[in-house]
Amino acid sequence: MSLRLKIVLTVSLIVNVFLIGIALGVVITGARIAPPQAQRRPVPNIWLAADALPAPERDKFRQMLRDRAAAVQPELKTVRLTRKEAASLISQSNYDPAAVSAALQRAREGEMHARGEIDTAFAEYLTHLPVTQRAALADALVHNSPASLRKAAGDKSAEP
Repeated sequence: MSLRLKIVLTVSLIVNVFLIGIALGVVITGARIAPPQAQRRPVPNIWLAADALPAPERDKFRQMLRDRAAAVQPELKTVRLTRKEAASLISQSNYDPAAVSAALQRAREGEMHARGEIDTAFAEYLTHLPVTQRAALADALVHNSPASLRKAAGDKSAEP
């Protein structure tokens, strides 16, 4: 084997060991360097809460939610456009805090109105459910965890 080949193989070996060491270091220390994710409290979700209902009722309930969501889509499109308007106002050289606040207020009101429409449909839908199913939905809506959803649906393995 020639001297030149030995030098190339030695340099290649050193570079490879160096690169493997860097990769291992990044993997090992990366987990320690990354900030821990903040524990987020689950947001009540009426779509997930429907898991507490029997299958046929769950399907009807979710169809009602889809229909109501489709009905408020134009309003939500207006909300998105209003937020874009606020972003444009924020970016202008002559910043007007009153105009930005007004645009954000309109967007917030639109979001709340759309949410209110869905909440109203939710409340109206509950009128035909038996009290046990309403109670299961209420519990799942408040707790919103997979275990509470299984428990509300009657799965005994979810109980502690």
